[in-house]
Amino acid sequence: MVNDIAFHKLDIPYRGCLFHVSYFIRLGSDETLLYLHGLGSSKSDFSGASDIEALRHCTLVAFDWPGCGDTNYCEEINLGIDDLVEITSKLIASLGLDVSTIIGHSLGGLTGLLFAGKYEGRLRRFINIEGNLAPEDCFLSRDVAQYRFDEFVKDAFLDKLKQQLTQSPSKGVRIFADKFRGEVFDLAFWRYCSSIVDYSDHYDLIHRFAKLAIPKLFIYGSMNSHLSYLQILEREGIRIVEVPHSSHWPLYDNPSFVYQTLAEFLSITTGCKKQDVNSN
Repeated sequence: MVNDIAFHKLDIPYRGCLFHVSYFIRLGSDETLLYLHGLGSSKSDFSGASDIEALRHCTLVAFDWPGCGDTNYCEEINLGIDDLVEITSKLIASLGLDVSTIIGHSLGGLTGLLFAGKYEGRLRRFINIEGNLAPEDCFLSRDVAQYRFDEFVKDAFLDKLKQQLTQSPSKGVRIFADKFRGEVFDLAFWRYCSSIVDYSDHYDLIHRFAKLAIPKLFIYGSMNSHLSYLQILEREGIRIVEVPHSSHWPLYDNPSFVYQTLAEFLSITTGCKKQDVNSN
């Protein structure tokens, strides 16, 4: 037990494999918030939420994707984003959760978007922290996806990436560099990247995001203020928030600002109905 967080494993059978999904839960009397982590990260990214006074009444849940953190991987099946959507659904059902809000970062943001679209009506709101919405978001995954897996391993891509990112002037990038080699299996990383690129290139994710009939929020780091679609999101009536002094990893760079933003969004959207989506 750390900060009232309880860590568990849940067996989830899926496509002929058994995944021992590692998750944490901090029980509360109010709404349930489910965090979906990014590629090369884990559930631990969201553990700081348990220290936030404004979230003290919320039930907090986060889990590790297969091949990430403390969840095993199954080499026999090629898991992509659609599979992560279904594994998320199975976890929610197995735990008997009434999830009001999904908060997804990067890979988790893309998965959360597809979950919200497929299971319309199960969520009250969706918070996207730099989840993929366009081809330009594949700043890392595209480099990985161009490899065959044997070449990817032979070239020691992830080790070279770690060395490169460790030299970054950004605190968040350096934290990611220090963590990610121990957070993900190489094969899982490579396969997820291919799926991320496919969705970012060939599906109209911005339109899918805009048409979600629930209040939604897009959070991005100030170092990515150049993203070409930010004005499109604003025109679509989507609330966007820039995190000061932040890279692609706002929860590493400026966690207090991110958690404050989450709490404020929860507060102003409590009781919102679907038709309120453009006035959030």
